[in-house]
Amino acid sequence: MDNYIFKGHIKLHYLVIAFVFSLFACTKNQQTSITQNSADEFKIIGNKIYNYKNAIQLIGSNAFHVFGAGGSDLNSWKLDIAREFIGNVKEVPLSGFPIQDSNGSYLHSLQAIVDSNRSNKRITILCPFRWNGIETTDFTGKMPTQTYWWNDFKIKLQQWGTHFKNQPDVWIEVWNEPYRYDRADGYTDDIWFNDMNELVKIVRNTGNKNIIMVPCAEQGQDESVLNNKGSLFLKDKINILFDIHAYEKWLLVSNSDISNRLQQLKQNNIPIIFGEIAPLNAGILMNTKPFLDIAYTNGLSICAWVWKYDNNDVNALLNAQGLPNDVNNFYWGTTFKKLSSQTRIEF
Repeated sequence: MDNYIFKGHIKLHYLVIAFVFSLFACTKNQQTSITQNSADEFKIIGNKIYNYKNAIQLIGSNAFHVFGAGGSDLNSWKLDIAREFIGNVKEVPLSGFPIQDSNGSYLHSLQAIVDSNRSNKRITILCPFRWNGIETTDFTGKMPTQTYWWNDFKIKLQQWGTHFKNQPDVWIEVWNEPYRYDRADGYTDDIWFNDMNELVKIVRNTGNKNIIMVPCAEQGQDESVLNNKGSLFLKDKINILFDIHAYEKWLLVSNSDISNRLQQLKQNNIPIIFGEIAPLNAGILMNTKPFLDIAYTNGLSICAWVWKYDNNDVNALLNAQGLPNDVNNFYWGTTFKKLSSQTRIEF
């Protein structure tokens, strides 16, 4: 979630309880049936996500399973993906037992998170949100090469790539929401191109052929860089999926603007997923339903922010009792549950 400067309002002391794109579709199917037993099971062809020979639509949520690996509760909402908040990239273990980090939080290993999601036939997206668990090391809004952890992070990314290279239901996102929303950091599309290229190469050089998630600019919300540089970026690469986040720049515009922008991406054959959407971001309450309706009918894959049981967080999908959270948030919980319960588009 992009709050324009910090990855907003995440409090690590809230432990979670238990834990693309195509614009023209023809028929509908039941919830995506994901097959998981081949190194070829997930791939990007053109602008679509494929599971073997089938182009698929996926609905998921961001989750905090690093604080409590588990996830069978997501089954009731028929979620296909868990995009995992990795808030202490520096210390989180790759495998093994949970550890207590330097901030006092207990962290489950990445492999434990993946194993739990896999047991529930769910894809895992591993996404680096913070370097060391401290809010000042949020990845969002940062110029990657100007962070003090840039070189150390590249080592960690290499380790992730190596460890998960034979686990194709594990997708690695190379950065969460890079660059400032207003480009005041001197951002250019060439900087994005070079930074993201370097990060993708780190993963690929490990022999990892899994889907790699690449964020767009302006803290994840600006797709113009994909229209300007996406085709060139995709040249000689495989299994790249671009991640767009739907907040102010998507939710506070007209339906026709949304449709026109999606049409432009389609014409440019750009594969995308909307990795985050929620009703509150930088202090403005937004209605997600118009966007979700358009995205769903166009066969797009979407992940909500956030799978959390919390009466006090308007972005939490559930209240403390485990019911859809609909308080002061345009019925966010019910809206997304209805979306995730719908049949997926069949291409």
